[in-house]
Amino acid sequence: MAYPPFSREPVRTPSSFMARLRELTLDVPNAEGEPWWVTDAAYVIGEAAAEALLDAANGIQKRCYQAVEELVASGDFAYFGIANPAMRTAITQSWRAKDAPLYGRMDFSFAPDGTPMLMDYEADSPFGLAEASFVQWEWFEAWQEAEGRKSDSQENLLYEKLSEHIPKIGLPSRFAIACGGETEPNGRPADTTEHFDAQFLAEIAAKSNLAARICSIEQVGWDLDAQRFTDDRDEPLEALIKIYPWDWMEEEPNIEVVPASRTRIYPGAWVRLLADKTMMALLWHMFPNAPNLLPTFLDRPPQGEWVAKPRRGWDGEHVYLPGQPIGAVPEEEMGPLLYQAPCPLPVFRAGRREMHCAVSVWMVGGQAAGLSFRESRGPVTGPAARFVPHILRG
Repeated sequence: MAYPPFSREPVRTPSSFMARLRELTLDVPNAEGEPWWVTDAAYVIGEAAAEALLDAANGIQKRCYQAVEELVASGDFAYFGIANPAMRTAITQSWRAKDAPLYGRMDFSFAPDGTPMLMDYEADSPFGLAEASFVQWEWFEAWQEAEGRKSDSQENLLYEKLSEHIPKIGLPSRFAIACGGETEPNGRPADTTEHFDAQFLAEIAAKSNLAARICSIEQVGWDLDAQRFTDDRDEPLEALIKIYPWDWMEEEPNIEVVPASRTRIYPGAWVRLLADKTMMALLWHMFPNAPNLLPTFLDRPPQGEWVAKPRRGWDGEHVYLPGQPIGAVPEEEMGPLLYQAPCPLPVFRAGRREMHCAVSVWMVGGQAAGLSFRESRGPVTGPAARFVPHILRG
């Protein structure tokens, strides 16, 4: 397969979709002063390359399940830095109860022969779900109609897969979705990415006559008598979807009541293991030289060049490339560093600039459901990375 197995091509985004971006406030500038959404280019990928990415993600997910099974059976979560007994119990209970995963995002780069290689697995409520799903699809429909490219498509079944999965996970007719991120003075979620994704999930649930109450994680309380968590109206909950990482939750006082709680929480606590980069080192230990895995170690090997990244860092935080001096890392918050073999992102020309592109496979219920592309000026995909729509061709 060619490297990279896709191309960056100029496109014209129809004015109707530009208006839609403004309506959704996705035309606001990022940390580098540019709009979050790229409207003058798209990534074009063929069916074989897209299928290779989906197959890679599904294979990695199966190995993750094997790793979690062995971890839970051993009861040894020491390498994951999980010291809280309540969190360890919650993970074990959740896995044995077969609590469903919800959605996640695997980020890939590519070997010189075009093979997808896993860089990271944001398995616990990653940002960008709504953009990768219905917003990206709306872009494609507007572009396709304007250009008349009837034979093109998009590798994007996120909406369909979520619509199938959410009714199957055991949600009651009324539940809550709790968002992390900034809040309004009254405690309600602010206009954040987490809130955007929560609204998207609530709309999907409503199709199956499931009513979701959206609140902030700060508004979630505990009812001692009911042994349930409560929403912003202090009403006990049978179920809660959280858009907030488990590793942050385990630092909060209410983590102590999770094992006894009668509220089902989605995604299940066992997903805490998938979302920790320690899992990538464990996968390499259990399945050395397996397809799509990069050599990854908890301790720096004595030879070779390595990318250093904190085990619980988000979106490029404190990632150090070969040759860069390693700075101070807040280990209490992000965990210690691990070391991964370098696999640079593909680079494309965008006018006078070079852009580094990361490809993501979105997972729904543990199955690959679609692709998304983000690009950044630098070689590490960080908070300023811009979303670029894609086209499936051939």
